[in-house]
Amino acid sequence: MGTYSSADVLCPFYLRDDPKTCCITCEGMVPGSSVRSHFLNGEALRGQIRKYCAAEYEKCPWARVLYGKYGE
Repeated sequence: MGTYSSADVLCPFYLRDDPKTCCITCEGMVPGSSVRSHFLNGEALRGQIRKYCAAEYEKCPWARVLYGKYGE
């Protein structure tokens, strides 16, 4: 169960979000791992999804780290 915005996500590293805990879960650095980013409130969570996950994900700080993992 994600936010209404999760259907619009383009980021290949996004796994899920949880509006109850204000978290986004993304692929981790180690195979089979994940990373959770916690936000102060639902508005901040939705803002992150709109700005990066569903739009310019290549500018997301974590996506940039993961691109390095794959040598891109």
